[in-house]
Amino acid sequence: MDIYQLDYFIKIVEAGGNLTLAAKKANVSQSSLSQLISNFEKSEDIELFYRKNGRLKELTPSGEKYYAYALKVSKLHFEMHEMIRRESLKKKGTIRIGIPSLILRIYFTTFFTKFIVKNDEVKIEIVEAGAHKLHQLLLQGELDLAVLIHPTYLNKEKFEEFTLIVDEIGAFMSAYHPLAHKKAIDWQEIEEYPLATFNRDFSSNKLIIDRLRSEGITKEMKFTSSSWDFLMAVTKESNAIALLPSPIKYQLCPEVVMVPFKEPIPFEILLTRPVKENYESLERYVKGAILTCFANRKPML
Repeated sequence: MDIYQLDYFIKIVEAGGNLTLAAKKANVSQSSLSQLISNFEKSEDIELFYRKNGRLKELTPSGEKYYAYALKVSKLHFEMHEMIRRESLKKKGTIRIGIPSLILRIYFTTFFTKFIVKNDEVKIEIVEAGAHKLHQLLLQGELDLAVLIHPTYLNKEKFEEFTLIVDEIGAFMSAYHPLAHKKAIDWQEIEEYPLATFNRDFSSNKLIIDRLRSEGITKEMKFTSSSWDFLMAVTKESNAIALLPSPIKYQLCPEVVMVPFKEPIPFEILLTRPVKENYESLERYVKGAILTCFANRKPML
């Protein structure tokens, strides 16, 4: 296996042999992963996995040894390229990255803190704004990278997109709300209560309005705001329900809870950049650092 195939193998093991999960993590087809393992075992006359009803199960003793070496090789490969990227930064540079405030606060604080400490020769200018504003700045060529929400409506021939995180829209409400005790709710259950969400500057606004219309819910939003703190305060003091991206649950006070929907709206966070014939080494380095960080990110509890 080459280094990329080793990475696929590692992802399969980490997924417990579940090729569907591994394929999603690796952004390749399930059949490609299945063929990779089968071809390798056949060519090397070895079994890496035990199987049951045709499905991969735990590693064989040989597979365990191969996995241990794969981890070492992958780590060394990453360290080697990390060294090359850092050496390629021959002069100080500045890169401009646009990120929505909420996403910056929840997902990127630790990344940028560690990155700045490790790369004091790199200057990062962070532009905080709503997704719509960042979309405009990206089109105008004023950003090197932008973190946007799917769908971005960008021309795929002119912009690249990389998935960082897939979350969902949740229903935030007072801990004493009549629906607060439920494990999950239907969209029709929220119709009788005042609704709130981010204003139209946020991509989530359109996602939510479109879903409400598709569910036959035509009532207008009672409250909209650019401040999630304000929307949380509204739910805490009333029976209003705020429809917001689920990452906000990590900032909740005890008086507010999030109840998921049985059929939620996906909230997919993407890293985007303009397509260029040649990228500066600094652009490649920062983009690679972000993708590596989120690929290795452990789920929040």
